[in-house]
Amino acid sequence: MPRRRRAFTLIELLVVIGIIALLIAMLMPALNRARAQALLIKCQANMRNIGQSMLMYANDNRGQLFPIDAGGPFGYPTFDQQWYVYVLHSTPSPKPLDQTDWKDWCPQILYCPADDPEPLNAHSYILNDHLNEHKIKYHSKRLGGLTPDRIVVMGEKVTDQGDFYLQAFPDHTTDYDKTLEKYRHGRRLGSCYLHLDLHVDTQTPEQTFNGLDPWDTAPPEPDPAP
Repeated sequence: MPRRRRAFTLIELLVVIGIIALLIAMLMPALNRARAQALLIKCQANMRNIGQSMLMYANDNRGQLFPIDAGGPFGYPTFDQQWYVYVLHSTPSPKPLDQTDWKDWCPQILYCPADDPEPLNAHSYILNDHLNEHKIKYHSKRLGGLTPDRIVVMGEKVTDQGDFYLQAFPDHTTDYDKTLEKYRHGRRLGSCYLHLDLHVDTQTPEQTFNGLDPWDTAPPEPDPAP
């Protein structure tokens, strides 16, 4: 007489499904951490490459790392006059200027992969225009007690803000709180920053705080007389 094959009971199937669900739940945090780490590494690589382009621009422009914001505190330069055209040598859009938008001009390197897929004005990073306001160059020394590794050149902007520069307004306020994204890579790491010595790191606002606008700094002091 042939032997009957024993089938799984409903309870056994539910136990197996429960074990698989438990294993997935245990693995998900590790997978999420790995994904977040990959996005962070890509963002930092973007900033390092932008920093190298700024260095080349500085070598041709007496130490100035990026152009002054020609739009001032209340507007933007046109697509073809933005800082990335001069520093990153981005490819011009083949479309007529009146038929283009920011996506046609902003190079992909200005997009943080941890940001929303469509940040306003097609970029994730913002420049510290306080450097130009105070005439701070790449080679500037005696920076009001700060060292180049503590002075921010570029950080991450809030997704729904379109500005390219963080700067002072005529009433001496700034758009730091409104424009700067402080926790793009989580509460523990904060956001990525490119510094005047061109190193890149992650910092929380608590680590960078040295005033109401921690991106601001004093003009460089003259070197002491020999």
